Amino acid sequence: MNGAARPARERIQRTLLLAVGIGAIIFGLLLASGSSGFLRQIDQLHAPLGVLTVVVGVIVPASYPLLSRVLPIRPLLLIAGWTSMVFMAIQIAWPLMMKEPLLADDATPWTQGINAIHATAAAIAWPRIAGWVYPLVQGPVVAFTQMQVRDDAALEATLDGLGAIIYCLILCGVSIAMISAGDRQDAAAVHAREQAALEASRRTREAEQTRINAIVHDDVMSVLLAASRPTPPDSLAEQARHAIASVDSLVSGRTETRDYDPEEFVAVIRSTASAADPAIPVRYAVEGDLPLPAGVVAAFAEATAEALRNALGHGGPDCEPRVECDVDDGSARVVVTDHGSGFAASRVSQRRLGIRVSILERMRTVAGGDADVESTPGVGTTVSLTWSRA
Repeated sequence: MNGAARPARERIQRTLLLAVGIGAIIFGLLLASGSSGFLRQIDQLHAPLGVLTVVVGVIVPASYPLLSRVLPIRPLLLIAGWTSMVFMAIQIAWPLMMKEPLLADDATPWTQGINAIHATAAAIAWPRIAGWVYPLVQGPVVAFTQMQVRDDAALEATLDGLGAIIYCLILCGVSIAMISAGDRQDAAAVHAREQAALEASRRTREAEQTRINAIVHDDVMSVLLAASRPTPPDSLAEQARHAIASVDSLVSGRTETRDYDPEEFVAVIRSTASAADPAIPVRYAVEGDLPLPAGVVAAFAEATAEALRNALGHGGPDCEPRVECDVDDGSARVVVTDHGSGFAASRVSQRRLGIRVSILERMRTVAGGDADVESTPGVGTTVSLTWSRA
């Protein structure tokens, strides 16, 4: 039995069991009366076996619509799977449970009218092989049981057995096909998430290295320019130490773990915007001097880059994106806005991973990080990236 927590598969299994439960209620009402109904046949079975057949055959599966909404998937499948197996045992043992050798009025066991419900439940709850074997076994079980409890009914019993196989196979085949489709959807989702994570990691490493190189370039050039002046400034020695530290961090491979002071953070955002399009204006404000963790800076840079790529790629030729960056000792905020074509969030496919993975989830992977995307068709889009220090 497979109770794995896979979203699409689980949703399909719950929906199918809901349908099975509704079917059990309908079949139960239809099979209540008549010579082949359970109300007439309960008294023809040894007590309390007659009541047991009704509980297992109708009452338990009729509860699936409720259970599918309140139970976790694994216990739900356990109930459905084992109920179908117990029902099979009841079918096989039916002649032994009877008080008399034959059913009254040449009737057939009422359970044979609801066997497709339990075959479908078995296909939903048990592994695929059981989903195919269960309906195939219905043929000989139905035929053998009828021959035991009815007089001179070999031909009818054989035909009923063949009919049971065909009917159950159709329902089980549809259920198995739907569950398999759910498995493929889950596998595709896992693959997409893995690919998105790999792509995000690759982009982060490349962007991080590019940003560090740009920062080092600025530090080194500022030191060289200052040193070339006839009268070097008093801060030249400190600038030189800072440039050497930047180069050392790059060479030693510690570039992904060191903290960034607010000015460096702003430089990272400006470099990210410039890499997307040198014409993008960047407004910034810095208050305070507490450094920002490298992971936070990387998340901001990756999400900002994705927001700008979306604006330039989908906003139209006149979208005019711009970036605002504010940082202080307690928080940091980057806002990317454009006046492009915009979009309706409800019409964006879940398969589009850019906004969900590279912006929203990217910022939310860091402690204190968050993101929000607001867009109006024909007006533009605003992407807000925020981080608060713990």
